[in-house]
Formats: sequence, structure tokens, C-alpha cells
Amino acid sequence: MEKFSIQTAQNVNIQQNLAGIGLRFVASFIDLIFLSLFYYLLFFLLEKSGISDKFSSWAFFSVLMLPYFLYYPVLQYLNNGQTLGKQLVKIRVVKIDNSHPRLGDFLLRWIFRLLESGLLVGLSLLLMILNDKRQRLGDIVAKTTVISEDKKVSLRHSIFEDLDPDYIPVYAQARLLKEKDAALIKSIALEAKRNNDISILRQLARKIENVLQIKRSVEMSYLKFIDTVLKDYNYFMRQ
Repeated sequence: MEKFSIQTAQNVNIQQNLAGIGLRFVASFIDLIFLSLFYYLLFFLLEKSGISDKFSSWAFFSVLMLPYFLYYPVLQYLNNGQTLGKQLVKIRVVKIDNSHPRLGDFLLRWIFRLLESGLLVGLSLLLMILNDKRQRLGDIVAKTTVISEDKKVSLRHSIFEDLDPDYIPVYAQARLLKEKDAALIKSIALEAKRNNDISILRQLARKIENVLQIKRSVEMSYLKFIDTVLKDYNYFMRQ
């Protein structure tokens, strides 16, 4: 499964699984089925009630089209980037900078979706194939893409540390960390280690000292200190 990286405000790269083109088409097909069933039931009820005879055809058509135009942008905005189809196949729309998509972003995607459903459908498919973030035209304009959550890794798994059976914790205060805090610490430390960025490791170590009210020994490196705190957290988490 293809991946792409998004960078958080803490300059941490997070790997995301890109949703395949096939999955996105399946989600769209499911959405189309939902909408078709909705309109079939709606037309059936309106025909039985005779309401449609009381309005002009233009007004009647305009009202009927509202659910179609609101389904994609509004539902995705309210449902964390997912329509019913996307939710079933476990994919969702995200911003490529990891910020929360706004209603305007979903509206942009929907407007271009209307264009892409016509003459630009070939161009849209070509863009998705060639683009390293699998973005269609609407995604490029709205700065979004679609990710798969089918193989999402839990926080607990991401901060797992392999400990020796006779491991003895050094910092008892490590038990005060929360899962999301430990995961963020590990992510920042791994990125700093990969880039050999001592400055980030120093800032991170000092932040841990301040939050947990502990002191790093002089002979212990910043990386060793951070690793020890994470191992201690894992030790207490398993108790």
C-alpha cells in the first residue's frame, strides 16, 4: 500500500496509507447506491401523497436536488471526512498538511467533482495515477487527499518497547505520561535521531524533565534519557 508523509506542527513526519483508486471508486459507487435508494423512496412517497402536483416543476426539481448537492460536502464535514461509502470501505478525506479540513475544502472538492464527472473524468483519473498523493483535480485545489484507515496502527502499538524480563524502571514519574504524549515523544525522538538533530533532542529532554519533574543525569545522553523514559512508561503500562 502506497504511503505519503504529512508534517505536524512539531515537525514530525507521520506516514499515512493512501487509499487506492479502486477503493475510492467503490466508495463512490456505494454512495451512488445510497442516493439512488433515497430518491427511489422519496419519489415513491411523493407520488403517493400527491405533493408534487402542488408545486411547479422547477421548484420541485430544485428542492429534490438539495440532498444530492449537500450529501458529499456536508456529510464529509460532519463525519470526519467520510461519506457513507467511504466509511464502509474505511477511507477518508484529509488535508495534506494534517490540519482539519474545513467545510470550504469539501465544497471545493464537490464543485470540481461535478466538473470531473463530465468532460474532465479522463484528466482526473490520469492525475490520480500520476500524482504521488493520489489527488484528483478537486484534491489538488483543496489541498486534500484520501487515506485508508484499514490498517491503522494504534497508539499503544506505536509506542511499544521491547523490555528485558528483569528490566528495572529508572523514573517512577514516567507512569504519569498519557499514551498520546508517549507516542508524540517517540515520534519526535525518532525523527530527530534520523536527522541527527541534537537541538531537538535537547529541547525534548528538557520538556520531559519539566513536565515529569525529573532530572537527567549528566553522563546520560539526551537520546538515552528519552529512551529510558519511554521504556519506563512501557514498564508501568504493562503492570
